[in-house]
Formats: sequence, C-alpha cells, structure tokens
Amino acid sequence: MMSIQQQLRRHWLISLLALMLPLLLLADYGVRQMVGHYVLSRLQHDADSLIAALQRDPLSETWQLQDNRLGTVYQRVYSGHYYSIRSDQLLLKSRSLWDKAPPDLNLNSGEQRDWTQPGIDTGNHKEVWLNLALGMTVDNQPFTLWLAEDISAQQRQLLYYRLSALTLLGLTLTVLLLIQRRQLSRAFARLQPLQQQLRELRFGERDNLGAASGQYPQEVQPLAEEIDRLLQQLQQRVGRSRNALGNLAHEMKRPLQQLQLLAEQLSPQQQQQQREVLARLQTLIQRELKRARIVGVASPGRHTKLADELPTLLDVLQRLYPQVQIEASYEPDAILPQDRDDTLELLGNLLDNACLYGGNRVQLSIRNQADVWQIQVCDNGPGITEEQRQHLLQRGTRLDESGPQGSGLGLAIVQDIVSSYSGTLALNANTPQGLCVAIQLPALTITPLQPFD
Repeated sequence: MMSIQQQLRRHWLISLLALMLPLLLLADYGVRQMVGHYVLSRLQHDADSLIAALQRDPLSETWQLQDNRLGTVYQRVYSGHYYSIRSDQLLLKSRSLWDKAPPDLNLNSGEQRDWTQPGIDTGNHKEVWLNLALGMTVDNQPFTLWLAEDISAQQRQLLYYRLSALTLLGLTLTVLLLIQRRQLSRAFARLQPLQQQLRELRFGERDNLGAASGQYPQEVQPLAEEIDRLLQQLQQRVGRSRNALGNLAHEMKRPLQQLQLLAEQLSPQQQQQQREVLARLQTLIQRELKRARIVGVASPGRHTKLADELPTLLDVLQRLYPQVQIEASYEPDAILPQDRDDTLELLGNLLDNACLYGGNRVQLSIRNQADVWQIQVCDNGPGITEEQRQHLLQRGTRLDESGPQGSGLGLAIVQDIVSSYSGTLALNANTPQGLCVAIQLPALTITPLQPFD
C-alpha cells in the first residue's frame, strides 16, 4: 500500500502540474501571438510603402513601382522578405523571389488575410512564411497585394524559449520536491516515538502508549488516546474473566467438600457414583486454578519471548508435578509472533496433560523451520493406539476425555487456539513409548521498524 508520504508527494506534484502547465501554455500562446502581431505590423507598414510607391505611367498607362521608395531587403535574392502586386493584367513581384512564383490570390477591395505556410527551401535553409494579403483599389484599378516574411528564426527562438521554460520547470519541480521531502521527513519524524512505542507494545515491553502525556502531534493524539483506552478495556476484560474463573474454581471447593460429606450418608452404590462425579468436578476446578497461575497477568497482543515466559511456566508446572522431569529445547532469542496469552495457554495445556497422563518424563521442543514454528510435546507414558489417535482428532470429539481424570477440555482448547492461527495439530507415537503432540504454526511476519525518510 502506498505510504502517506508518497500519496502527499504524488497529489502535490499533480496539483502543481495542473497549475503550472496551463500557465506555461498561456505564456507560450502569448509569446507566439506577440511575435505574430509584431511581424504583421511590419508587413502592414511595408504594404503602406508599396501602395505609396505604386504609380501609373502617364505615357504608357502602365503601373510601376518606384524602387527607391522600397527597402533593399526586397532586392536581395531569397532575403526572406517578399511581395507581389497582382491585377487582372499585371503582376509585379520583388526581386527577392527570383524565379519563385508568388501565391495566386484575388481579394476584393478592403479584404485582408494572414496565414503561415512553408516557404522557399534552398537546401541549406527552410523558410517559414508569415503571409499578409490585402485587397485594394488605386485609381479605380483593383489590386491584390501580397507580402511575406520568413519567421523561421523567430520559431527557432520560440523553440529555444520553450525548451528553456520546460527545463526551468523541471528544475523548479525537482527543487520543490526536495524541499517538500525534507519538510515531510521533519514532520513525520515526530511520529518516530509513536512507531517505537507501538513496537514495544507489540513485543510486550510496555502496556500502553502513554497518550496522557500529550507527547504526540495533535493529528495523532486522539488515535493514541483511543488505542490506550481500548487496550485498558481489553486488559480489564481479560483480567476480569480470568480472575472470575479462578475465583469460581476456588469458591467451588467448599461446596464440593460439603457434597462429599453428604455423600457419606448415601448407600454404598450411590456413594460410588457421587464420588466419581465429585472427582470430575474437582479435576475441573484444579485445572482452572492451575491455568490462572500459569497465564498470570493479562496482556493481550504481546508476542511470546520464550526466554522470558517459559522458565516461569516450567517452574510452576515443576512444582505442581514434582515427580515429572520436564525438559525444554528452544532458541534463547526465539520470539513467537502469536499472542502471548494464547501461546502460554497452549503450552500450559500441552505440558499439563503430558505431566498428568504421560509418565515421569516430558520433553518440549520449539523451533522455526522454513517459516513454520514447530512445537512438540512428548512423554514416555503408556500412549494410545493409532486408531484411538485418529478417533480423537475427529471433529467434535474431545481430545483427552478418555483418561480417568480427563475433563475433555485441555486439548480441545489447544485445538481451538491452533485453528485460530491456521495451524495444524497431530498426535504421533513416541519412541520407545508414549505420545507426541506436534503442532505447526505459521511464522507471522514481524515487520522491522522502518525509519521515516
């Protein structure tokens, strides 16, 4: 997705071009009009001189031009200045045309035309003519006066002006882009603390953004405050839920004791049934109490630093199951990108089940292979058959309900957590005996901190 800086630069550049290009086109049009009007005014002046120099010979009744009243520019061959005077029986043209024929025009008196066309091509130079044609009457004799001037030099100068203007525009845009880049970098640099604190929040190094200090720019201050508010609410809700579970399990211990006393007043057969039900309730209560101790303080959204979290978890389990030897293998700097509470819930249930049903030795292995986190918990207990393993993994079957003390919840919770991260869970036989629970979780991408440029 395009960054905010890139969007600002693109929109700013588009706005600047939308403003400057019309101005540039207007300036180009104005210069071309000014050059055209200037040349046409000179041609009009020369036309007046030609009209004044046109006279009728009283003896021969022919029309002639007084050359001494015209500029020498019309006498030089291919000088770039040309004229012709045409009537029904007369054609006078400038010496500069040499052997080239002027345009065949016939305009009414008072009619005027101007246009541009390619001129004489001498091989070394291609002329561009700006033409002016006038219809006039002298001594009741109609004439059509045509004048042309080569404006190729002006067009080359105009092209040079255009290229210079475009170059200046490009340099101006480059300088403005550099200035804008610097200004944006300085402005976005004020967001560096927020970016760093979000990263610390992601890895569990802080509990909130500290928006109450007012250290953020006004544009993002409401966002930081809202994030802190939501984090506080989420932490409170998760904490209340877990505390409620722990309190409920704790408060149920006394009523269960009373039920056990009352069960002694029943018949032997009823006592046996009652004790089995009470034993399952007692197991559930103990499990929730252990889970509350294992997970600890609620901190949703944090990643799991194994070196910080696993020792505490293993210590709690070792005290709960002193007869079991628990071994753990993982990289000291390993960080699981999944939620810290979910990860501890998953590992706590796996290890708790292994310690409870799996003999006297439990091995935990966590490693990252090909962008997949491999979690494996193996025990040396009696294990289960392949048919039972397939049955236990069927949808809707509780994964540990077959044990004598099983609640049917531990591995079911694990399965839910694994599914929520699009992972997989498999039950395999351990060698020489026991059960291995193998879990694969996708290694979610942890985006490194990017500085604002």
